Amino acid sequence: MRKSPRDRRLNSDFQSVKTLMAESTIFSCRASNNPPQKYRLIFNGAGLQRNRDGVITVSQHHEVLVELGAAYPRMVPNLAWQTPIFHPNISNNGVVCLGGYGTHWVPSLTLSEMCTMLWDMIRYNNFDTESPYNREAALWAKAQTDFTFPIDKRSIRDRISGKANHNKPIADHAHAARVNVDSAKSVNEVIEDGIEIIETGIEIIEIKTQDTNDEIIFLD
Repeated sequence: MRKSPRDRRLNSDFQSVKTLMAESTIFSCRASNNPPQKYRLIFNGAGLQRNRDGVITVSQHHEVLVELGAAYPRMVPNLAWQTPIFHPNISNNGVVCLGGYGTHWVPSLTLSEMCTMLWDMIRYNNFDTESPYNREAALWAKAQTDFTFPIDKRSIRDRISGKANHNKPIADHAHAARVNVDSAKSVNEVIEDGIEIIETGIEIIEIKTQDTNDEIIFLD
């Protein structure tokens, strides 16, 4: 059966995300549906959050929900930040500003390219203090002298850039707690390229890379 243009794009995005994971120690994701239309993007690297005392600290774990709606790729995906973050262009309730892409969306922008943009936001390699979604973070970023930007020096494709071990955890700052995810229960399907899709009861599958051969697998 001939695939629709949307299904071809969804499959293309999935392939690009798998390639990105194979090239990164920072990025992983979980996806739902086949082809995937919803992703939980996971970034493990240095960003900033504000604790209950109002102190800005380093956090090492970040998650973003992405939904590729029915109008995608003609329309911008829905993004919702899930973990604490202090950034001029991310609101306190998780709304993400994509700059010019928010008002002038470019359908050719791939999901892996968006992941790169989000990582650059996390590490303060990409921020705009003139049109903020979080005014307090914008004022702080302009005036602060405690941190050197970018917070994390690594590019998202750190495996191929040779900087996989460049950044060590910063011991004198608080780290955000990791989100626990229920383990998958059983294998539901094996698709053509040998990737196992795991049924969890909430239509979430997990993908990650193996250090031995960079193969993408679904774990139980």
